[in-house]
Amino acid sequence: LFWQAYHSQRGIQQFWVVFFLFFMTGIAIVLYLNQTPAQPRERDYAYAGSFYAFAIWVGMGVAGIIRMLRDYCKMQELPAAVLASVLCLFVPIQMAGQTWDDHDRSGRYTTRDFGMNYLAGIAPNGIIFTNGDNDTFPLWYCQEVEGYRTDVRVVNLSYLTTDWYANQMRVATDGAAGIPTFARPADYAYDRLQFSYYDPQNSLTDTVNVFTSLDDLYHNADAMWKGVRVMRMPNMSFPANASAAAKAGVISPEEVPAAEETITVTLANDPKNPSGGVTLSQALSLDMIATQAKNGWNRPAYFAMTVPDDYYLSLSPYLRNVGLAYQVSPLRNPDGSAETWTDTDKMFENVTTKFRWGGIDKLGKNGDIYLDETVRRMVTTHRSGMADLASALINEGIDALEATGTHPADSTFAADRFAKAEIVLDLIGEKLPTRVMPYAIQIGYQIADSYLRLAALKDNDPKLKQKGLTIVRDEIRRYGAFLPYFNSLRRSHPAGGFNNLSTADRYIPTYLYLLMQLYVEEGGDLNALHEQLLDQGIDLNDIQNYIATQK
Repeated sequence: LFWQAYHSQRGIQQFWVVFFLFFMTGIAIVLYLNQTPAQPRERDYAYAGSFYAFAIWVGMGVAGIIRMLRDYCKMQELPAAVLASVLCLFVPIQMAGQTWDDHDRSGRYTTRDFGMNYLAGIAPNGIIFTNGDNDTFPLWYCQEVEGYRTDVRVVNLSYLTTDWYANQMRVATDGAAGIPTFARPADYAYDRLQFSYYDPQNSLTDTVNVFTSLDDLYHNADAMWKGVRVMRMPNMSFPANASAAAKAGVISPEEVPAAEETITVTLANDPKNPSGGVTLSQALSLDMIATQAKNGWNRPAYFAMTVPDDYYLSLSPYLRNVGLAYQVSPLRNPDGSAETWTDTDKMFENVTTKFRWGGIDKLGKNGDIYLDETVRRMVTTHRSGMADLASALINEGIDALEATGTHPADSTFAADRFAKAEIVLDLIGEKLPTRVMPYAIQIGYQIADSYLRLAALKDNDPKLKQKGLTIVRDEIRRYGAFLPYFNSLRRSHPAGGFNNLSTADRYIPTYLYLLMQLYVEEGGDLNALHEQLLDQGIDLNDIQNYIATQK
């Protein structure tokens, strides 16, 4: 490049023109933005202009090599150009040869298929609330490009904080009807409801109808604190309308007697969202849910499984997982907790008959599949949901074996639950194999524990027990490999190298201890495994040091 510029006035001009393009679209942006560390993703797209400039320099550099061949080797123009092109081709060939496997997406359809999995479990004309890029854009792609489940309305809660997006949700699009709300555009225009404090005087604590509270929020301009609108009645409820929910398929007719009469919303007392107020997104999503329940549950509402629980509007006990989404229903978690739970029948049907696996299940048949960080997180999300399903099925089977009150023991139902749990567990290993991606921390334990519980319930089935013990043994080997690294940190940074690791990394010794405990309880030979690991420089006795550090 510099040879070309040095020997030509025109080359010098070209160099400086491209240099300033490179500087202003690269280095200058770095200086101007002054980005903080730990960005949520690589921001290289902000410097695309500088990449173009560098590519121009590459082209000028090839011309410089041609000039050098002409000047020093006395070659003619055409041979010099051919030789320079051949020589320079080795650079991209070498780069591709070294990095192709890290970027090869052939045979990988996870974005499309996982997006379809979100939509697959949604009832006709349903609403699914999403939050981030990865649980929103794939769904939009499936609808807009693949034409899949266009009847479902995807509502991004991050965008719902803006009036223009809230207005869009009211309008029909691509086969999905608009979402009716009690709020009107004038109620939230001009950012007047971006955030509303709960009444700091706590003057109105009685539970009121949700539309009474929303009407006061939308229209009582006198309820202000520090110049911001106030939600004076954060304790609300709305009729469960169970018979309509059964008619709409939200719950089964057999579940109607167990349904609540009203669904309660206690925003100010929600321990998962101690923000001290309600955003426009929260107010409108609550408005949409209550309105569809009032209208006979005609637009079943769901929260994507990946939406943080502080967005759940204190509705967690009314949320049942049906696949990759929690459906709002008039049924409350039967265990009495304030947590989400699982609709085993709906989720089992969706997972076993509707889910797609993005090509991950074909590893070894069509070659290796590269999984980036985002896809790996989604694999964990699928495994986690399916592991919860298997655990819920096992618990239902155990409950069926225990006669309570007027309900006799039902061994037939229990056998069905256990058989379905085994199907789900095997499906995890078959469709989301560890050879593609190892288990995230705790997931392996949960799956192994479910296998071992099933084995005990099926007369100590050796096949199921072996599956569980194999997973536990593999998990111990995998996470035990971290111990030499932890020891090296202790030697090189005795003041606290281990304590400076992430919470997940610092939990590994505790996780290892739980795995070892389970392995021994289920009859595994821990001493033999320990001897094998010692040959690899892994001493499981070291975990005690780190557990003590955690305490």
